[in-house]
Amino acid sequence: MALALSKETILDQMKKEGLRHTPQRVHIVELLFDLSHPTADGIYALMAEKFPYVSPMTVYSTLKKLKEIGVVRELTNGNKSSNFELADKDHWHFHCKACGEIYDLESNDPETLMAVGSNNGAFRVDHYRVEYYGLCADCNA
Repeated sequence: MALALSKETILDQMKKEGLRHTPQRVHIVELLFDLSHPTADGIYALMAEKFPYVSPMTVYSTLKKLKEIGVVRELTNGNKSSNFELADKDHWHFHCKACGEIYDLESNDPETLMAVGSNNGAFRVDHYRVEYYGLCADCNA
């Protein structure tokens, strides 16, 4: 299952993986806690305000490494850019097809989802992802 994540646990995990704590990388971690499902480009735009000489590659490579070490998840949306979130708990997502906003939804019965996904013990499920697509309340109005 997912980890209980804090800024400190992510920074500790980065250090264990040999990823230095540069001010830019620390700020990327902070933005992941502050923003809801940001894109890499959105993170880069905010980074450039604080660090004018930061390159997009710094953002992309940091997100890639955070994903590899299991503290960030990438949500892909077909041919659109990916969104990122902390990998702290399994939950469902609702994607609005009109405005592009992504909303977190809580599962009513995560144990059942894990059991169904295990196919009577044939598979070992680490985490799950359920996604809904449609119109959010604002766009539906």
